[in-house]
Amino acid sequence: MYICRRYADNADFSKALQELEQCGFIRKFTAIGKKTKDATFQLIDNYTLFYFDFISENTNGDEHFWSSSAGSSIHYGWAGRAFERVCMQHVNQIKAALGFSAVVSSVHSWSYKGPKDPVTGKTLTKGAQIDMLIDRNDDTINLCEMKYTSAPYVITEEEDNRIRNRRETFIRETGTKKTVLIAMITSYRLAPGGYSDDIQCQLTMADLFR
Repeated sequence: MYICRRYADNADFSKALQELEQCGFIRKFTAIGKKTKDATFQLIDNYTLFYFDFISENTNGDEHFWSSSAGSSIHYGWAGRAFERVCMQHVNQIKAALGFSAVVSSVHSWSYKGPKDPVTGKTLTKGAQIDMLIDRNDDTINLCEMKYTSAPYVITEEEDNRIRNRRETFIRETGTKKTVLIAMITSYRLAPGGYSDDIQCQLTMADLFR
C-alpha cells in the first residue's frame, strides 16, 4: 500500500512521514536513478496491514473470520503481501545470503508504464514493476522476485516469460550497463528443473532469519 508518491514539500507533513519511517510504520524508497524528492512512501507496518485485511473487513464481527478465511483468496493475497514485507525488512540477510554484505549497495523500486497511443490514450506495450532491486557497487543489480507459496514454487512458461520481459524492459529503459541478475526469494525454495534452472540466485524464507 503506497501512501504518498512524492516527498512532501509541506514541512509539517514531511516531519510526520519521517517520524512514521523512524518508527517502522512506513518505508521510503526512490526509483533507481531518481532523487530523494521523488521518493515513494509505502506502509509496511504488519499489524496495520493485517487490520485492513482481516479486522476492518470483518463487518459482521465474526470471531472466526481469521480461521474461516484460511485458504481463501483474501488469505493468500495477504500472505503474499506479508512475505514481500518480510523480505523488505530483511535486506541485510538477503545481501548476506547472496554473498555481497561487504559491497556498498542501495535498495530501490522501479516501474515502467509503457508508451500510450496519442489518440486513444491506451498503453501500447505492457509495463513492468519491480518492488525491490538492489543496486550494487560491484557493477551488479539484483532484481528481487518475492513469492510466497505453501510448497516449492513452480516457474511456469508464462511466469518465465514475464520475468524475462521484466528484466529486458528494465535494462532497455534504464540503459544500465551493469550485470542484471534475477534473485528469486521463495518461502519453500523453487521446484527443481524446468525454468528454475535459468534463475541465477535463489533464496528461501530460512535465509531471512539466519
